[in-house]
Amino acid sequence: MKIEKLIADELQCMFLEEKLIDINERYINLITKQLRTGEIKLMELTRDDFDLKEKVLEALLRILNKNFKRHIYDSLS
Repeated sequence: MKIEKLIADELQCMFLEEKLIDINERYINLITKQLRTGEIKLMELTRDDFDLKEKVLEALLRILNKNFKRHIYDSLS
């Protein structure tokens, strides 16, 4: 699965969890759609907007943590 889609999904989750209160819903919907369809790449998205770059990094860390926890759980089963 492409990292852009994973980031888009995680950003949507973060928005629904109200962790992106400083970012407009229309903007989140637009950038997540563009990430999913390949209209924009992560490097382009985070080039100029420091706040968005910070949120994308947070989304990436959440993805990595979920995968790490799943890997640990699977190895203990």
